[in-house]
Amino acid sequence: MKRSIAIIDLGSNSIRMNIIGINERGGYSIFDQASEMVRLSEGMGESLILQDLPIRRTINALLYFKKLIEVNKTQEVYALATAAVRMAANQNEFLAQVKAETGFDFTVLSGNQEAYYDYLGVVNSMSMDDALILDIGGGSTELIWMKKRKLKEAISLPFGSVTLTERFSNIKNKKKRIEAAHKYIDKYLDQLPWLKALKGKTVIGLGGVIRTLGKIDRDLNGYPIENMHNYRMHEGEVDTIFNMILSTDTKELDKISGISKKRADIITLGIMPFKCIFERINAPEIRISGNGLRDGYFYEKYFPSINQPIIVNDVLLQSKQNMIRRFDINEKHAKHVQFLALKLYESLSPYTQYNQTDKKILSTAALLHDIGIHIEYYDHHIHGFYLILNGRLEGLTNTERLSVAYLVGSHREAGIKSRMTDFENILSRAEITRLGKLVVLLNIAEQLDRAENCAVKDLDITIKEGKVFLKLIGDDSTELEVASSRRFAERFEKQYQMPLIIL
Repeated sequence: MKRSIAIIDLGSNSIRMNIIGINERGGYSIFDQASEMVRLSEGMGESLILQDLPIRRTINALLYFKKLIEVNKTQEVYALATAAVRMAANQNEFLAQVKAETGFDFTVLSGNQEAYYDYLGVVNSMSMDDALILDIGGGSTELIWMKKRKLKEAISLPFGSVTLTERFSNIKNKKKRIEAAHKYIDKYLDQLPWLKALKGKTVIGLGGVIRTLGKIDRDLNGYPIENMHNYRMHEGEVDTIFNMILSTDTKELDKISGISKKRADIITLGIMPFKCIFERINAPEIRISGNGLRDGYFYEKYFPSINQPIIVNDVLLQSKQNMIRRFDINEKHAKHVQFLALKLYESLSPYTQYNQTDKKILSTAALLHDIGIHIEYYDHHIHGFYLILNGRLEGLTNTERLSVAYLVGSHREAGIKSRMTDFENILSRAEITRLGKLVVLLNIAEQLDRAENCAVKDLDITIKEGKVFLKLIGDDSTELEVASSRRFAERFEKQYQMPLIIL
């Protein structure tokens, strides 16, 4: 590892830290992470004074983080504080105590800065043009209007899951407590006329409260992928979970799969900002972002050092490039296999009913087909399937990412079709069968660069009399590539109902 960066985010409810490693090729990824629920804003009340017990919990967590930083020999550390510290009347005293006991020198972000870094975290990791980004923290709620991938409007509202729970704790009847919180939140939302322009737009949700809703839905549906980034919930599914939480006695909430005991006491009023906004703009769905403030801050610090725009132009392209660098992929071979696979695809398009995402799926899988060699050559197609499925390949829906993983896992002769039964609620058997047309193109394209020396410069593809004639064009002998690719001629004919003649 060439460089590592630690980013600490001290919120009202939790304190979190990412340690991001950057290798010699510039590939970056989180290699250590820590999170502690310290409830720093607990007991602040109207006086807005941070209390001794929450302060002690926070300092103990920071001392733990400091040990992790030392163990990982991380020299570059950024410590950021948000709502609780931002609002605290004793902010200076708290920061001085933290500095004296831990050595961390915190930067207190304004509400607009917090919203901006949330936006950076989302816009660089999700292929969405227009959406309302919503981050529900412990002490504040950020709303960001993203229009054509630009930040149009942003505001930080002075309430979150912890502060709402404390503010209305004196109302013992749960229904009345919910109604009071709803009315309180609506007063703030009424002052935001730009929300009207977001009618019918998707909500992108960040934060522990939103992730909890996703976990509940995932467990209800038996969703087989752990990674929550870009997880989608439609209006009906959201309403089901709202009703489940709001109708369940507070003492019984931790029995709902997906709700942790640490979050059960704040989840009811914690979801109210989302409920009020979701209903107000009549959103059709929510997409959950696993990226947020810490990721956005990292992008701002790191991207300029590699001449990368702070807001990437193409999320998928950036993510693929990072994976090539992270996993030390032979880029020349990968791009050549991609070129050959797409050449086959374009030539066959007039004769085949591909769907609108097939080209993107094939292109991505071809570029990353050898990613599993990073773990081990033997069964590297299976390792590749796992890395694509569980890694952070961004800019794709989860269905598209699983499709790419399936192609990567099938690029060798053995394939992984028998392993796909766990994912049938995402990719049906019929869809997996249909993807076989793309699989065989990747099979052949890889064999056309069998020696990984780009001996086959181009392809001359002719289709006549119901047959596909494939002539290899190269400066040197292509006997190896002809022999290797012919192994898949029978599979090609089965998929395309046309014989393949390789010359």
